[in-house]
Amino acid sequence: MKPRNRDAVLILLASVLWGTSFPGSKLAVGSVDPLFLTFARITLGALLGVGVLAAMRRFDLRVFREPLVWVLGAINAVGFDLQNEGILLTTATKTALLVNVNVVIIPALMVVFFREAMTRMKVAGILIGTFGVVVIATKLDPASLAGGQFAGDLLVFVAGVVWAFYVVGAKRMVDRGGDYVALTAGILSTTALLAAIPLFFVGWPLPTSAGGWLGIAYLGLVPTFTPLMLYVASMRTISPTISGILILLEVVVAAILSFVFLQDALSAYTVAGGAMILLGAFVVTRGEVSIPEPAAGGPSVPQEIGGPGFESKPRP
Repeated sequence: MKPRNRDAVLILLASVLWGTSFPGSKLAVGSVDPLFLTFARITLGALLGVGVLAAMRRFDLRVFREPLVWVLGAINAVGFDLQNEGILLTTATKTALLVNVNVVIIPALMVVFFREAMTRMKVAGILIGTFGVVVIATKLDPASLAGGQFAGDLLVFVAGVVWAFYVVGAKRMVDRGGDYVALTAGILSTTALLAAIPLFFVGWPLPTSAGGWLGIAYLGLVPTFTPLMLYVASMRTISPTISGILILLEVVVAAILSFVFLQDALSAYTVAGGAMILLGAFVVTRGEVSIPEPAAGGPSVPQEIGGPGFESKPRP
């Protein structure tokens, strides 16, 4: 399989796993404090990542010397806190939709930070995919976004904006040629440490039910480390502009699972919008120029993290 096709498959698999996290989070916040959910979920994901690195004999503390790992950890912690507070007030399906507002923001950030070309085909695909999100979110009736869920909608919308900067920052690190497994584990570790800070001010509200702990276990072990690792790995050859469209498959997954487990309505608008999202993904991919895979990546973490492997490379 060609590297670009391989990495596209990685993104789609990550989007399926992430799609399960929205109904999972909605179920969990019923019995788990949103801020504690962020900390517990990310801590489990970080421990899983560190365990994988240790098993591969690639664990190296020098990853924490990289300032951008801490910056990305802070952005990630803020994004998850906003999402978990917001999903408590709104539906899982709308959370998945509004969080993915970054599909519109990422291309603009890529133009600013990476001088990425904005072709007509890419613009058309982004517009098609974005319109699909609008169809699912509003059912072509803007009034559907008003009402008691507005505060929750606003929080998850801001989370989507925050994560657009996270994606661009992660792309910057991947372009430096680092070990994507170590990078993922490092980001999750710093996220967990920073997510603990608010809990010292609000207390440590531990879940009181077995269901709450079960939800934390699922969210921490399934849709956290693995999809993030797959997503970061895909950035070797695929631009965040394209991955932002492909990752919208998580909206479809979240909508279907929310209908099954939470009785969220799965209407013709959801089906039509999902089809537009997939069409937009195809169109925007056709307008993207291939990104050569970094040559510096290798199995040795010490060589890549915090060392010469993180020297910026000139873009073609």
